Amino acid sequence: MTLMVVSIPVTAEPQAWRDHAIAAVRPGAVVARRGLDNDPITQAVLFGQGGGRWSHVGIAVQLVPEGQIYIESAMPGAGTKLEKPEAFFSPEQASDGEVLLMPVDKVDAVQSAAKSLLGRPFDDQLELGDAGKKLYCTELVALALRVAGVIKDLPTRSVPFLPQKVIAPDDLVAAVTLTELRQPRTSCATD
Repeated sequence: MTLMVVSIPVTAEPQAWRDHAIAAVRPGAVVARRGLDNDPITQAVLFGQGGGRWSHVGIAVQLVPEGQIYIESAMPGAGTKLEKPEAFFSPEQASDGEVLLMPVDKVDAVQSAAKSLLGRPFDDQLELGDAGKKLYCTELVALALRVAGVIKDLPTRSVPFLPQKVIAPDDLVAAVTLTELRQPRTSCATD
């Protein structure tokens, strides 16, 4: 079983990585983005994980076969929600992005697990111990991937100012990559 990571290094035109990432999204894919430098939530997430690359993650889902693909993610004030890939990777929300495609035999399970979590409120406390009643972005993705059998353990870490461990975006992307990927990754960075 191989997980493919689709991301292309682009240094000249920032729109090029967006177009490629949007085109690469497939049902069941894990998507990651780095928010904007002036966004306080992006900065808080990056601070909490000691720097890093990613500040937000989601899962690509299709509500009906052959229909529109959406990114399901959990957002403060909105809970788990759907948005088109063009919005998820838009210049107003993202400065970098990556798409990790699931093996074909895992796509349906990943989508089913993710869709079962749609509509849950956002977890402002970043608490993993509530059985998924409230979710933050990495918790949503990690739970769906665990139910689908893509990852076995939740990649948690201690962060400043929180008594409990949390799942950081970079750790989740690394866990998916280490679990399934057997080839080197490349970057979409716009340097």
